[in-house]
Amino acid sequence: MRGLVLSGGGARGAYQVGVLKAVGQICTELGLQNPFQIIGGVSAGAINAAKIAEACHDFPKATEALTALWSNLHSDNVFKTDPVSMGRIGLQWLGELSIGGLTGATGGRSLLDTSPLGKLLQDNLDFSHVEDRIREGSLYALGITAMDYRNSTTITFVQGSEKISTWERARRKSEKCKMRVEHILASSAIPLLFPPVALDHRYFGDGCIRNQAPCSPTLHMGADKLLVIGVRKQGMSADERAAIKTPGAPSVARIANVLLNSVMLDSIEMDIERLKRINEFLNQVPEAHRDQLNFRAVPFVFISPSADIGQIAARLSSKLPRVVRYLLKGLGPLEDASELISYLLFEPEFCRQLIELGYQDGMNKQEELKQFFALP
Repeated sequence: MRGLVLSGGGARGAYQVGVLKAVGQICTELGLQNPFQIIGGVSAGAINAAKIAEACHDFPKATEALTALWSNLHSDNVFKTDPVSMGRIGLQWLGELSIGGLTGATGGRSLLDTSPLGKLLQDNLDFSHVEDRIREGSLYALGITAMDYRNSTTITFVQGSEKISTWERARRKSEKCKMRVEHILASSAIPLLFPPVALDHRYFGDGCIRNQAPCSPTLHMGADKLLVIGVRKQGMSADERAAIKTPGAPSVARIANVLLNSVMLDSIEMDIERLKRINEFLNQVPEAHRDQLNFRAVPFVFISPSADIGQIAARLSSKLPRVVRYLLKGLGPLEDASELISYLLFEPEFCRQLIELGYQDGMNKQEELKQFFALP
């Protein structure tokens, strides 16, 4: 069965939508209505995974719905941007940092209030359709990954066929469930920026945290070939090259960039390298001996941005809500915060550019994708 793996990255999730739009067009040409039976998502990818899963029996139509959703997205659909709400959060953090030790009060949970995102997902996701797709056989499994703050364990919530067994590895495991909006909110709760999400008396954060094998859940659910969509250009970014030439200590914004990228983006690239090495190794092993190994080859296609999304975000930084822009300037020059901006720039102009970039990158891989879909 073919599996789809969608990684995280806040507003960068719009890039995935563009790639999926291209895949939908290619599938239409091939007469393929339902190309993926197993879908795994994490962080912003969880939103896209859930939307694809509920309409996977008509994949091209599902990608159209996603494109419409992201093309008209605004920051205030995701987090509160009015000065009163932002000021309240700022005062709470200031108060707790200054006198919290004396009062024993609980500190602020996040820099942003994401209650609008909950309403957006409630209005645009219908999980009863996910169960319909499973029952009719169009969908074998949907997996959404989040991190349990209580014990630092990565949990993949699975809704799918009864044939799927749960798994447990070091710091990662699966749990069967009926998906709810809270699972998507939990998976996409970027640490410090977005608040933790309560699920069954536990609190969860972004599924990218400590997730060293983001392709693994989709394989555990039964996929034997993968389409994986990343959200970062391969190689050193323009922001990183500029930092090398900048004398002096890094700003807080520069450090935040590095920390967020290491949490959100590095693991998918490392997992792809791991898959590639295993495949190359197995190709060197005589076929008669492969069954004796505890490995299997996994054909995959990996698509990632051909342009630097951080640079695109930096050019459009003026589109950020004024209060958010003001707060980011407090961390250092906006040029140093380009990666951070790319996670928060939920605005139509930025999202549409990423959708177009993803669409072009997907179409540029159409021959590779056609071979992928032709695999038995």
